[in-house]
Amino acid sequence: MQPVYVHGIPTGSRDADLAASIRDIMLKATADFTWLSEGDIVLLKPALNSPDPYPATTHPLAVSTAADLLARHGAKVIIGDQSGIEHVLHHKAGVIRGSSKGNYIASGMGSPSDTRFVSFEDGGWDEGFSRYRSVRTPSWPDGFYLTSWVKKADHIISLPRVSAHSQAGATLGLKCMVGLLREDSRMEFHANGPYNSFITRAAKGSTLISRNDGSRKFFEKIVEISDAVRQKFRMSLFVATELQVTFGPDRYALRVGRWGLGRSYVVRPDPGLVFGSTDPVAADAFALAFLKDLKKSSPRIPQFAERVLLSGNRNVRDLINMSVLQHTYIRHARKIGLGDLPSGLICTDVPQQIQERLNQHLL
Repeated sequence: MQPVYVHGIPTGSRDADLAASIRDIMLKATADFTWLSEGDIVLLKPALNSPDPYPATTHPLAVSTAADLLARHGAKVIIGDQSGIEHVLHHKAGVIRGSSKGNYIASGMGSPSDTRFVSFEDGGWDEGFSRYRSVRTPSWPDGFYLTSWVKKADHIISLPRVSAHSQAGATLGLKCMVGLLREDSRMEFHANGPYNSFITRAAKGSTLISRNDGSRKFFEKIVEISDAVRQKFRMSLFVATELQVTFGPDRYALRVGRWGLGRSYVVRPDPGLVFGSTDPVAADAFALAFLKDLKKSSPRIPQFAERVLLSGNRNVRDLINMSVLQHTYIRHARKIGLGDLPSGLICTDVPQQIQERLNQHLL
């Protein structure tokens, strides 16, 4: 069991203060990168589902601060992801549309001159991905395909955001690892989830096929992706100064041109939180507690809109009604040995009443 390090960030704080908190948490959680040797490749995995800016994607300062800090300690930093099928469509014949690098720039995370970023789809269908299967991934009987950067990297750090999700209820650190998958494996796990028709519609024009195996292992398949990185995983770091507490993961649940239907309601807590842990389950458990706490206190109209538009999705209802301990994300991750609940919260500038509320969610 590992602790979660938490810093409170008052509304209106300077970027310099936020960056200082990010550096402090990374260094404390990892004991000053004791695992890092000069020249090691560190893969930073942000949440880049779309071109939408933070909080629909990772806070740009989380990416730049983490990358610069690691580089100063001798790492060769690679920032990598592949956006969701709605925004990047890749199949055996190549990329049909979209660009993860373009989304990286549009989201505000980086610039065209940032050579550290790699779009996983650019590696090629066969050359850029390989199959993974283990006894701890039983929900994927034939395994799954993930980017070759997992093999190339010496260390992996996850940089998720805290957000609601129209299909999964929540998107946190474990869900962030979906970006490592090749498109056919993404289609496979989505087929077990709600609203898969939107995914199959987004895949039109490709050779991708959606087959529901009837296993109902939507969450389990998501969680088991992290088994492929467990030996190289070093920490999850969240910047949660803004959170989408309805719909998600994008700014709109359903995009129509520049606009859309089901706009995510954004909460700006005071203080916002920066937190991280070397245990991916501990970090996600705390993130889930924070999301639940803010979702319950959000205005009624956005909550009502979500309930009406997503009335058929039990995963959204369970986010509020189910305890953190019993949520499938956390329960299955603990079952396959990915981690555990936090051993404690090490807080700086977090009001006592907030600490107590979040601890109650973790019981």
